[in-house]
Amino acid sequence: MDRERLERLCNSFGVSSGEQAVARILQDGYGALCDELKYDRLGSVFGIKKSKNPDAATFMVASPLDEVGLMVSEVKKDGTLAFIPLEGVACSSLLHQRVRILTREDTLVDGVIGMDKKALEDSCEVKNADDLFIACGLDAEEVKEQIHPGDLAGYASTFTEHRGIVMGKSLFPRVLNEVTLELLEKVKDEEFDFHLAVGGIAQSVIGYRGTKTATYVVRPDAAIALTGFDTAKRKIKLGDKVILGLYDRQMLPSQALLKDFSGQVETKAYFGLMGNDGSFIHKTLKGTPAISTGIAVDNLGSANEICRAGDVDSLVDALASYLHTIDSKKIAEFGMGDVND
Repeated sequence: MDRERLERLCNSFGVSSGEQAVARILQDGYGALCDELKYDRLGSVFGIKKSKNPDAATFMVASPLDEVGLMVSEVKKDGTLAFIPLEGVACSSLLHQRVRILTREDTLVDGVIGMDKKALEDSCEVKNADDLFIACGLDAEEVKEQIHPGDLAGYASTFTEHRGIVMGKSLFPRVLNEVTLELLEKVKDEEFDFHLAVGGIAQSVIGYRGTKTATYVVRPDAAIALTGFDTAKRKIKLGDKVILGLYDRQMLPSQALLKDFSGQVETKAYFGLMGNDGSFIHKTLKGTPAISTGIAVDNLGSANEICRAGDVDSLVDALASYLHTIDSKKIAEFGMGDVND
């Protein structure tokens, strides 16, 4: 795991539709390792490692580019900010968290989420976002000059790593972005008989908006969606290495691809409700055979997620190893037979 690069990824602002800082890091990495870069109009970026095979299939490995966050809904007379949580944010986890607001001038303003209670005297029960506000410590006029409704806000907690334990905001997407870069580094000198498309999908964790657009651009014949799996109330834990999603509310994995991958890679099964990029990759184009795999993450969706560096390394090794077991013929067989053009 490249600690310095992962720290840059984690500390970059990347709330949905404001992922440009993260995209630039991936773009630079993919550009040095791939034959071509592809983008969709929402901001997704993929590196394409091309095959010399004229009949090559395309195999996609996708990670989320964005992260959960908030949107300013009102600048109040006193200079505090009302906000709405973007999908996947539990209001009960927000109180007293530091955030950064991305202004229309592409600058970041620091703030803290508070409520109209005395923290040392009153009970601070949070029922919904209406109980909360963002305070920046600035005069009301300064706030109104810099911040407007529609501006995005993201967690401001910073990356730490000690003895293989990694903590920070949005580790779920960022360690997977790091996995895509390390995977390409690991196979940079390999020749495959299929095109390998590896990248980050914009507006993914907020309703999987970029998943369809990115899939249309890449046009994969089969795909692996990288995701983080929540350890809460589940039978997985940090240190379980490669986790394989077997069911969620929005996707049944391709049985052919699932059996092939699990036959080559040691995995631990996960049954959950939350979808992932595979939820829409698999029902885009003519139907794209897909599975989801990733690592265990504590405190998923919070300002301070936790994972293990060893799990990240295991996922990279597993993906690189698996790519050596497939070819264009096998990729074609993951689908349910020929489909008319």
